Amino acid sequence: MNEVTRIHLGRQSFTISVEAHRALKAYLVEIQKQVADDDVANEVELRMSELLGERGVSGEKVILPEDVDFLKQQLGNPTDFSDEESSKASKTDEPAERRLFRDTDAAMLAGVSAGVANYFGLDTVLVRLIFVLLTIFGGGLGIVLYVVLWLVVPPATTASEKLQMQGKSVTLGALKDSVNKAGLSDAARRANGSFLSIINSILGAAIKIIGVGFIVAGTLMILALVALKTYMLLHHGQLFEENLFPVDFREQWLMTLGMILTAIVAVFLVLFGVANLKRKWPVRGWVTAVLVGVFLVGLTASMALSADIAPRVRERYEESLHTTAIKNIQPFDKVTTTGGIDIAYVTSPTYSVNLHYSGQPDLSKIKVDVQGKTLHIDSTTFDGSKHCDMLCLFPEYNMTVEIFAPNVQDFNTSGKAEVFFPHRPEIN
Repeated sequence: MNEVTRIHLGRQSFTISVEAHRALKAYLVEIQKQVADDDVANEVELRMSELLGERGVSGEKVILPEDVDFLKQQLGNPTDFSDEESSKASKTDEPAERRLFRDTDAAMLAGVSAGVANYFGLDTVLVRLIFVLLTIFGGGLGIVLYVVLWLVVPPATTASEKLQMQGKSVTLGALKDSVNKAGLSDAARRANGSFLSIINSILGAAIKIIGVGFIVAGTLMILALVALKTYMLLHHGQLFEENLFPVDFREQWLMTLGMILTAIVAVFLVLFGVANLKRKWPVRGWVTAVLVGVFLVGLTASMALSADIAPRVRERYEESLHTTAIKNIQPFDKVTTTGGIDIAYVTSPTYSVNLHYSGQPDLSKIKVDVQGKTLHIDSTTFDGSKHCDMLCLFPEYNMTVEIFAPNVQDFNTSGKAEVFFPHRPEIN
């Protein structure tokens, strides 16, 4: 049984065994003897915290002596802090894997171009030129890409992150050199960076608000999908009472694929929102790649199914529309209506009236007759709303009275009725 205690390392709290605590404390004291610089000591502690996190020591896990040995192996000996040894270490350090950060030290705006240049080993001017060309010739793509990287990629703020950005090993000597170089440029950066700091503070607050918005939007999309799928399960896969879609097995599959694709988009909205808040992509790269792969496969399958299914859905829709002709209409040159049914007037050499609608309304509630060359249309008792037991694809019957006559110029409508002219007559 090992006795444990709590420590703060690099602004993070850890649980550590007493034996490991003694070894770590002695190691830090030896480092402090080599340099009388609190900035360097702080950077060392920050790097230790990062290494422990990468090693999986977080939460309730305890730092053990072997973890301290791991830190010593990664950072090197305290004697590396002497000027001579530090110089040797900086020359002999092996290259390390580069990480993508925004280089705010070399920034003109947010350090995106400088960070990308460091990551790919390119000249910063070349990367900036690429962004400009993408903006001019890519329909603004350069600006969009720059803003996205600004939102997602974190800035290199610590000496450790700056070394990783440049692909250098994070050792004690390298940390010391990085802190010393940073100290030489701090005064100039403070003199020139006050305005940029204000802009970054404002944008930082805006980014957090945007991040919360993305998280809320993605969460609401997921909840809506769950509600929709539950509704369909309760109604045997049927979405609307008209049941135009989905009908057969393939259409059910298309509906399911569409919901999966929408769910993936919602997940990316949530991830993007979390990335805005944490300034770091919250999941591993392979998880992102799997989600993108599933989305592309599902999108391809959905496009193929849609091309096969669309004509049949169109046929069902057209079959749901009906036209009923009312015959024996006498000549008329005026129209009066009571009620809220819309009127469509089409010039024609003959006189007739059609009822154009969807569903199965009660047509007996619409009275049409001609008195003294005036066509009277009474729909005051007609109920244009459907009373569905479940969701309605078309909540209204969409009743329209189509009037065919040679020349009608006087329309007297009441209520919410409107008059349309599919083929407007010429008036002399």
